Amino acid sequence: MKFNKSMLFDIVIFQVAWFACVLSSLSPLPLVLPFLGLAMVAGRAIYTRGLFRLLPFALCAPLIGLVGDACLVKFGFITFVDYPGLFGVPLWMLILWLNFGLMLRPVFEWFLDHRWRCLIGFSVGGALAYYSGDKLEVLSFTQDWTSALAVAVEWGLAGSFFRCLHLKFRPDSK
Repeated sequence: MKFNKSMLFDIVIFQVAWFACVLSSLSPLPLVLPFLGLAMVAGRAIYTRGLFRLLPFALCAPLIGLVGDACLVKFGFITFVDYPGLFGVPLWMLILWLNFGLMLRPVFEWFLDHRWRCLIGFSVGGALAYYSGDKLEVLSFTQDWTSALAVAVEWGLAGSFFRCLHLKFRPDSK
């Protein structure tokens, strides 16, 4: 993995956007913050990667997030604070999934390049991210460790799908 200033900048932008989305439901600007974060991520991703190279990830990530998180809500593993959304999944979470899809290659490519790193990294990382959301009180694990395991399974499946997309749409392939 090659780490440089550009990657550090991508990580910082992604983290700022993550906090903008996650904390939006607790802020006086609940509908503005997620879109500000998205503007930063989209601007950076399009500038460095190009729009058409990002489309498969930008289209799939929110859809995967909607289906996965709606299932977690439906089966009672997690709940979100009251916020406009679809099927129990708040808009800020869907925008967060979109941000994630846009930043997959610049930030998470090291995981995508190897099957086991991808499965373990996304499972653990997803569960930790949702656990952070639980501690920030924007979502709740309704079944403690079972909820964390369900989130880890969701993210393991999502990571495996993203890996398939990554391999199918390699920048160096013709």
